[in-house]
Amino acid sequence: MAFVFPIEPRCVTGLSCLVATEAARLVDWADIVAALSFEALKGQTDAFDEAVLALKPQAGLIAVGRRLRALLAGSAIAAHFRGHRTQDALSLRAIPQVHGATRDQIAHARRQIETELGSATDNPLVVGTPDAYRVISNAHPHGQSLAMAADLTALAVAELGSIAERRIDRLLNPATSGLPAFLVSRPGVNSGLMIVQYVAASLAAENRRLGQPAVADNFVTSAQQEDHLSLATPAALKALQAIANAWRILAIEYLCAAQAIEFLPDLALGRGTGIARRMLRAAVPALEQDRFLSPDIALVEMRMRAPGWLETIEAGLDPPGSAG
Repeated sequence: MAFVFPIEPRCVTGLSCLVATEAARLVDWADIVAALSFEALKGQTDAFDEAVLALKPQAGLIAVGRRLRALLAGSAIAAHFRGHRTQDALSLRAIPQVHGATRDQIAHARRQIETELGSATDNPLVVGTPDAYRVISNAHPHGQSLAMAADLTALAVAELGSIAERRIDRLLNPATSGLPAFLVSRPGVNSGLMIVQYVAASLAAENRRLGQPAVADNFVTSAQQEDHLSLATPAALKALQAIANAWRILAIEYLCAAQAIEFLPDLALGRGTGIARRMLRAAVPALEQDRFLSPDIALVEMRMRAPGWLETIEAGLDPPGSAG
């Protein structure tokens, strides 16, 4: 029997698995929170029409469009404001295109990580049979594929945070939302959610830096024997930080979108967005006057990342996660 050994458990492989797992949950929440913002900003659902999206058959785009239609199904708010404007800003209209592209890149990165999990990554390696084997020096420990996967994920996640921050800005700006400034009923004496948009902008700015590739850098080590480094571990750590920042941005958008709904007509939300708003309101009261918001943001982020809320929303869709 032929054999190849060993398969080395590596720090970067473990970190990359965390990157893939966190990113998968993040993109599902991004669709939910964006749908709630879309509703609060009186978005025009024609942009998510199945026939229109099918004309650009990117897998991620089609999947996000299907999820948005499911999340917004039955929305009396969307029906009430249909025709309110000819078209929406791109941060609303292009949710399938932007979120979908992120999904596609994360799926590609995940394939690289899964391949690495089934690979021998040590040097030297022994190949052959017990009676006829060779010990071969090789470069399998080089983490180029993982480094590129992590860098790609960081960039894709940074874009999720970037477009979410633009939606937050639109929610808080009365010129674009048609709602009270900073989403508080008495904006003259309250700053409302103004400061949390600063936080989101700062996190999005940091993610733009984290989106720069680590793999393109290089150093020489081991007396020039190792003269091309992937920097895969720093790339994975960078991706995890970008994901953490994106979680915080989405938690802020979630709070802002739910607050914006407070000022809309008393009409039913979509099937999925209605569940999302009810769960948030059960944990965090609406903002009536200024209060310390850091605990609210931390609580919402924790609930988003933990099992429970996401699964409840997905279970409420018919069929789960999709619509015609």
